Amino acid sequence: MRRWEWLTLWLFVIAAVVWGTILLTYALYPVFIYKDGLLNACGLSFRRLYHNYGQLLAYLQLPWITHLHMQDFASSPSGAQHFRDVRHLFLLAIGVVWVTAFPAIRTWRRLRQKKERWRFVRPFWIGAVIPVILGGLMAINFDAVFIRFHQLLFRNDDWLFDPALDPIINVLPEDFFMVCFAAALLLFEVVMAYGIWRGRQDARLT
Repeated sequence: MRRWEWLTLWLFVIAAVVWGTILLTYALYPVFIYKDGLLNACGLSFRRLYHNYGQLLAYLQLPWITHLHMQDFASSPSGAQHFRDVRHLFLLAIGVVWVTAFPAIRTWRRLRQKKERWRFVRPFWIGAVIPVILGGLMAINFDAVFIRFHQLLFRNDDWLFDPALDPIINVLPEDFFMVCFAAALLLFEVVMAYGIWRGRQDARLT
């Protein structure tokens, strides 16, 4: 495999995992609405709160929605800036998925036809170690991982929300983010395991 093929493949996998996790939160968030008593925290009905969450995710994912508007939650200038920064990262991930999907799938199909997916086994084994390490760190101290994650991705402190100015943070509990992180690691691990499994199948046929 050529270097650009490896690059597009890894970019596709990582970006697809990010986008897949974002989409998965549509199903995860209702669980935490009830688990953490978020309706009591905001005084809204389930339908109204979920509608606000949908408005937030629409802004973060859809390029034609250029203004953040949540029906029942105001945003401070710094809060709005943080969501704008998050939006840029999400749109970048989604864009990478669309740009790299065709060459990555084409590479996978070519190697499948040649029974050469064994080439994925070693790199994917290495990749499979990453979620284990990060998962272990999260289990030891999720707060530290969460803070470090934001420090790496953002060049400001806008992610440190003041509940009085950005009440949306009251209905985005920490354990929700922890499960989102865990879901992303699990999705990545599943992709690695699938590649290793298919690679070993091809190795037995060669």
